[in-house]
Amino acid sequence: MSLPTSRLLTVLALAPLACSNAGDAGLSGSTSNVTTLSGTLGTGSTGAPTTGSMPTTDSLTQGSGTAASDSAGTTSDVSATSDGTSTSGMASTTGMASTTGMASTSGSGTTDASGPGSSTGPDCVCDPGSTGACEVGGLSTCKPDCSGFEPVPCPQGQNCVVDACVPQLCAPNEMVCDGLNATKKCNANGDAFDPPVPCGLTQECDSGACVELCEKIKSDPSSVGCVFRGNKMQNFIEEPSAVTVGNVSKSLTAKVTMYYFQNGAEQIVSGPVNVMPGKSAQFDLKMPAQPGIGSVLRADSTFKIVSDVPVVAYLHSPITAQAHNDSSMLLPDHAQQKNYIIPAWAPNIGGNPAYFNVIGLADNTEVSWTPPVATLGANPVPAVAAKATGKITIGDYDLLQISSGQGDISGTIVSLSKPGWVVGAVTCVNVPAAVTFCDHIEEQAIPLEYWGQTYVAAHAPKRGNENYWYRVYGGEDGVTVDTVPVQVGFPKQLNKGQFYEFKTKESFIFSATGPIMPVQYLEGQNGGAGTGDPASYQLVPVEQFLDRYVFVTGIGYNLHYVQVVRDKGGADVKVDGVVVNGYYTIGNYEVADWKIAEGTHLAESDSPFGIYQVGYTPVTSYAYPGGLRLKVINPQ
Repeated sequence: MSLPTSRLLTVLALAPLACSNAGDAGLSGSTSNVTTLSGTLGTGSTGAPTTGSMPTTDSLTQGSGTAASDSAGTTSDVSATSDGTSTSGMASTTGMASTTGMASTSGSGTTDASGPGSSTGPDCVCDPGSTGACEVGGLSTCKPDCSGFEPVPCPQGQNCVVDACVPQLCAPNEMVCDGLNATKKCNANGDAFDPPVPCGLTQECDSGACVELCEKIKSDPSSVGCVFRGNKMQNFIEEPSAVTVGNVSKSLTAKVTMYYFQNGAEQIVSGPVNVMPGKSAQFDLKMPAQPGIGSVLRADSTFKIVSDVPVVAYLHSPITAQAHNDSSMLLPDHAQQKNYIIPAWAPNIGGNPAYFNVIGLADNTEVSWTPPVATLGANPVPAVAAKATGKITIGDYDLLQISSGQGDISGTIVSLSKPGWVVGAVTCVNVPAAVTFCDHIEEQAIPLEYWGQTYVAAHAPKRGNENYWYRVYGGEDGVTVDTVPVQVGFPKQLNKGQFYEFKTKESFIFSATGPIMPVQYLEGQNGGAGTGDPASYQLVPVEQFLDRYVFVTGIGYNLHYVQVVRDKGGADVKVDGVVVNGYYTIGNYEVADWKIAEGTHLAESDSPFGIYQVGYTPVTSYAYPGGLRLKVINPQ
């Protein structure tokens, strides 16, 4: 019979088919999941159904029971044949009753559901690439085979937040500095920081961690430190010596303590003393007696000065302006090295020898020295001939003094198995020999590792009509030294430990093909200066200039100067907040002799510069570098 134009559509979800009996037309067995849909069939179809004809459908169910997508065309006059196939005049469905359980539709707009990897295949639970919420491991994302979700890490620099990958503000759980005095932690999502956590009072933030300031300074060594050594130097007569310390902090109070090793243990002998920011304190060295004029090894007879925040320190022998005073900038323990060349002068006052001191910073430190002249012995210190090498082992806190009597110990090469403290000195000496009065001179030797090749030799602040005396020491064999403007005797070639001595009335530039150390010696007041007396100070290589110094003057002098050395036309230098002026030019550098009051001072600039401290009063002077960077530029 003919089908009506409008017809009830039925979608069948077929169960596996059972075998039919002979003569059975149509499908046998049962069907399930029948969904009834209303729809309109196309017209113009012909054909009569056979016995057992199937219901006509616009869309067929898949074997899984899931409805297939609707076909764009219509079906009409569909008849089921006895072999389980159907026919149509326009669009047909095939395999509807297939024993494989698969069904496909053909025609315009149909969907193939036969492949197992299809997004609508029998095993799919999601659309490949679709995303869900964030979970451990990344953003929940549908797998390519649509079998389920898995976490996929976000791209580098992004973090999963709620249900999307978003750019990170910070790396999750990363610690960073919040200024200089606190740390803060990035949260687990990378989208914000937790509240800052303050550092301790003696700490500063560095690379995301609170670090003790006394440890932080070791990464960029300079004359600023937390542990220094001191010793009563052999002087013309016994008088109080002292170490002064200056607090370099702008905001922190330094707690400073001085120790002495006695009765088998380290003992506090002074302090702790609170030193306010930018201020100084004095620690008197009251014991033991001076070591004498010969060589000696004296166990446990030196001082250790310890601060909980960085400070600078100076040794004054004696502390006040006396007729035989000199002073030395001290270097901190962490910056000491193992290679030294002794700066001194030829003794010219009977009974006032040249010598050098070594303080051990650790037990079992072997000291060897090769002097240009014979040095004295005294059990257990060996006597050493000129250009021979002596050796002895010292411990922490021990003092070793090596005396050359009336010989010039200058240029002695000293090598240590462990870093140590080394000072070159003369008890009292005229500079030059025929010009009075004598004065004590001393300098803590700058280790050879820190020597440079370019120095600005600015003469000391002018007193009168004096000469300025220099010795320049070679740091390795075959070094050629020159000066601009040219000074008498230059260019000069020096070997390691050799020195060349000369005088001048000019300021000039030293340059060399290798490491050198120039030392300036102040002339006695009766040579035309009219005041002051001998003192000595090492120059600072331009490579070791700093951009900030806290420094402390001597005590009881009529005149105090800070001598400032900067690049020509360089950034302003301020001393105690006042811009320094009155420069004169030396080559590519400028020098100013700036008068200051007694006490503690601050010098700073936007660019590195050098400073020296010099003080005068009748028949005595002091002089030393105000500080320096201690970068190894001459490895040994």
